[in-house]
Amino acid sequence: MNASLQPTTSSEGSSLEKSFLPQKESTKIMIVLNLKDFQVCCLELIRQQIAFEVKYNGLTSSKPTVTDTFETPVFNSNYVEIIKKIHDKYLQGDFSNVPPSEKEITDNHGIKPALFKSLFKKVYGQPFYQLYTTKRMERAAFLLRSGYKANEVALMIGYSASSAIKFNKMFQKYFHITPKKYQLQFYGKINRR
Repeated sequence: MNASLQPTTSSEGSSLEKSFLPQKESTKIMIVLNLKDFQVCCLELIRQQIAFEVKYNGLTSSKPTVTDTFETPVFNSNYVEIIKKIHDKYLQGDFSNVPPSEKEITDNHGIKPALFKSLFKKVYGQPFYQLYTTKRMERAAFLLRSGYKANEVALMIGYSASSAIKFNKMFQKYFHITPKKYQLQFYGKINRR
């Protein structure tokens, strides 16, 4: 589905013109929105991975006497695909290597940092590093349930030998229990590998 969106400034606020015709691949819908609603609509279309095209007819003065028309950058599924590639590359797997900074990631994938941050959060519901930490702790919990010692798990998910205390604190922050007590919940006594 393609949608043509035209933000306008009017005294009525936002109005919605829509057609209830059967939707086909080439069907276009015109939606007239104020700026705030326009932003919300665009982000929702991106989150739902719906391809759309934006046309902007802006007013150059407070009086509607001169109208400039120009094409704005199209938010398309290419950006969503880049976000998915980044997710799959850095947030799937064993977490033994800490990912590079967001700036390095965005430079490597040709996306602007601000766009990356907003799209990633819209698509996955959390900022990149927050989701990374969450998945890392979930992996740690799985390894602890598998019988590995806490210091082994820390090394397996990318903490150095000298930062095992950081791992314990981070694990406790997420699960409100130490790694050893977490294991005891599952085994009564710890069955080591």
